[in-house]
Amino acid sequence: MTAAKLPAECQSKDDVRVEIDRIDQALLTLFAERHGYVTRMAEIKTDPHEAFDPVRIEAVITKVRRLSLELDLDEDQAELIWRTLISWNINYEKGIIAARKRAR
Repeated sequence: MTAAKLPAECQSKDDVRVEIDRIDQALLTLFAERHGYVTRMAEIKTDPHEAFDPVRIEAVITKVRRLSLELDLDEDQAELIWRTLISWNINYEKGIIAARKRAR
């Protein structure tokens, strides 16, 4: 396996694509890890309404926007990605909690 290249070291579109694919793999690995924690949170929560916590959501978004600026990323784009992720997670948690309650 070759070492990762910095963006400026990429000489072709293929070089760039290899690095993007490497990063995508790392991102998916992190999303899978995060998903495990979301699943555990759903196991801990007792009511589907607990899945939606506006105060926590806004705290996360504030942190994401701040970190994005520190990393020289577009904070609006990062917020959009995180709001989408949060929305998916809320629906996922609600489903797990509701299914558990129905099974009782």
